[in-house]
Amino acid sequence: MDGQQKPVNRLKGLKSVSLLTLLSRFTGLARDALMASLFGTGWVLDAFTVAFRVPNLFRRLFGEGAMAAAFLPEFVRVDEERGREAATELFNGVAWRLLKILVIFLLAAEFALLGTWLLVPLSERSALLCELSLILMPYMVLICMAGLYSAALNGVQHFVIPAVSSVVLNLAWLAAGLAAALLFLSDASQMIRLIAICLVFGGMLQLAMTAWKASRYSIRMRTGRTAATSRDHTARVFQAMGPVLIGLSITQINGLIDGLLAWTLVSPNLDGNTFLSRFLLPEGTAAALYLGQRLYQFPLGVFAIALGTVLFPRFARHAASGDLEELSRDLLHGLQLVLVVGIPASVGLWFMAESITNLLFRYGQFGASASHMTAQMIAAYGLGVWAVSGLLIANRVFYAAGDQITPMRQGLICVGLNLIFDFLLLPVLGGPGLPIASILATVFQLGLALEVLRRRFLRIGRSAFVPILWRTVVATLLMSLAGLGVLTLVSQWENLLGVFAYRLVKVIVPIAAAVIVYVAVLSAVGLSPRRLLQEPEWLE
Repeated sequence: MDGQQKPVNRLKGLKSVSLLTLLSRFTGLARDALMASLFGTGWVLDAFTVAFRVPNLFRRLFGEGAMAAAFLPEFVRVDEERGREAATELFNGVAWRLLKILVIFLLAAEFALLGTWLLVPLSERSALLCELSLILMPYMVLICMAGLYSAALNGVQHFVIPAVSSVVLNLAWLAAGLAAALLFLSDASQMIRLIAICLVFGGMLQLAMTAWKASRYSIRMRTGRTAATSRDHTARVFQAMGPVLIGLSITQINGLIDGLLAWTLVSPNLDGNTFLSRFLLPEGTAAALYLGQRLYQFPLGVFAIALGTVLFPRFARHAASGDLEELSRDLLHGLQLVLVVGIPASVGLWFMAESITNLLFRYGQFGASASHMTAQMIAAYGLGVWAVSGLLIANRVFYAAGDQITPMRQGLICVGLNLIFDFLLLPVLGGPGLPIASILATVFQLGLALEVLRRRFLRIGRSAFVPILWRTVVATLLMSLAGLGVLTLVSQWENLLGVFAYRLVKVIVPIAAAVIVYVAVLSAVGLSPRRLLQEPEWLE
């Protein structure tokens, strides 16, 4: 980079989004720790995690995924070319159509679940799963609509309220868990029902917050007929949403498949089935899998999702104006940051998994066996943080450029690969085979995506990555040695501290040492993390 050129902050808003996402992740970990303490990894928490997956899947696909990816580029394009009033008309048309679709699906799902609950003989665990699904399904509508408002706010470069809304939900969840413990401590089923009800109210708060803030930018739902041009743009958004839905849903679908397999492949469901007995998993695998996903999403959310949130509107503006040079620079910048943050985050989660699990979850009903099972899931998922982060950035470029087909095709291939890997790895590795299969499929999909990006969008050679990569690998290796060394040293202090203090020190001290060594080594080999946040490095 030219030393006389003043660096341009290409990632304006990243710091605030990352900090708020960090707060959201901390409150999310607190709520997960509370849930683990109250329910352990038994069938009650299994039922809740499976029931919550469906509305949560819709949140990720429609609220934060396919709808946002299809809507935001069109919203930005209309806002740039025709002004805010036309963009608001587009939002209005999309919002009403989305609401109708969600309400129809909600009513169909509720009737099906209610009929099953009332008419079909169910075991206690299946009846609770059906009941929790009935309670939680309305959350789907609330969070998807809040996600659409959040996408519009991101389109006008406002990132704070969408990030804060996740914190609000976690606080409502924590309050519900504490209230449930006070009211129904001896009845786990009653506790989980109260928590599910309170989550729906948390969704109402999220929608109210984002709708209020959007109204400050004159973005709101209105009654009355929309203009013909707005209807055309709305139709274009929903036409694009189909392939985007499939492309962006791959990670979530793989997670849903893994969760259903973990729920199904337990002893009570496999009695008498000789073929499937080799895939047998211990009870609680579904809950351990869910907690493992939550932990690996911590660095993913704080960094990759925040980075994608800030870069996506930039990608869309560059694509709309045809400025492939700037699009290439922003893409390169994002991928460089993925290397510098994602690789050490993956390695760090792998060797700190056991310590983190003991600190966060090993209390009350969550014993040593459950802790060990969850740590295995965290370590397995953790190895793929860099791959999932890179794929998130790569797919945002395709969607910003109006290419919804490439991610869809690549994703469908990887869903099949995930299933193949599941059934190859489960008999060998047991429960950890599920996350490892997902990560292997994601790595393959990232390779496909990067090859297409290299040919179509990167105007800068591979030399921009090589200096970043070797410096990151060297720093990560030295970081790992330092972190493992300090972890071994701290492990000798068990008899000197109380249980919680020992677990806290065993997490904080090795992580602090690893971070210090990593940053110091990066600086020593000529890579400044602070400068990289402003501009991509080593451009031709």
